[in-house]
Amino acid sequence: MIDFEHTFGSGAMTTDSLTMRVTNYIFDHIRKNQLSSGEGLPSELKTSTELNVSRGVVREAFRSLEVAGIIEKENGRSPKVGVLNSAFLTHLIGHALLTRQVSLKQVLELRASIEVKAAELAARRRTRSDVQRLRIAVEGMKQSVAKFNSFVQHDLDFHQVINGATGNPLVQVVCSAMHESIKESMRAGLRKRKGPEEIMKVAEAHEAIADAIEQGNAAQAEGRMKKHFDETFRVFGRLDED
Repeated sequence: MIDFEHTFGSGAMTTDSLTMRVTNYIFDHIRKNQLSSGEGLPSELKTSTELNVSRGVVREAFRSLEVAGIIEKENGRSPKVGVLNSAFLTHLIGHALLTRQVSLKQVLELRASIEVKAAELAARRRTRSDVQRLRIAVEGMKQSVAKFNSFVQHDLDFHQVINGATGNPLVQVVCSAMHESIKESMRAGLRKRKGPEEIMKVAEAHEAIADAIEQGNAAQAEGRMKKHFDETFRVFGRLDED
């Protein structure tokens, strides 16, 4: 946490520094009291009194914390510790793409670094329900080779099932935050596939991954997911040539 006395000295603080002081106070309160999601936090009034700052400053800090998913707040009630979610990261990634600070290929690179390992973990931890949902997604892809948007949706479903099957909430949060960018990267890749035969090969690659996950073969699941991403990078090379 920031040491405000050291950072800003004893002079008058700016609104931004006061807002940060409130933010750090809330983080410290959560840490010191070992609070979990859903547990109560100090009200605006109590925080304002405790820190000797205006209610307006506290309200602004709480609003920022709420947007970030750190706290949950309902009108007329004291805030609670927030539940882990992807809202803030979703906006951040969307902004980065919109302003061309990152590319779809860079999104794909991040996905690969996460999802190759996710396939391995899913093979170790998958449930019968996970396997059934993977099979449904694969069948949907096969039936949608000529239906662009439907194919992409089934492809998304497939990867979401794997990310959930890892049992790691951080994998789910990060990949959920990339949902729209993942969809765009899938669309871009499909546009460069040379006809239905190549698109069917994508579905078959997913089926092979599902087979390895169902069999609980972690090394094979990881290897097949890596092969799938390597092929996708090859297709993205075609995009670079345009």
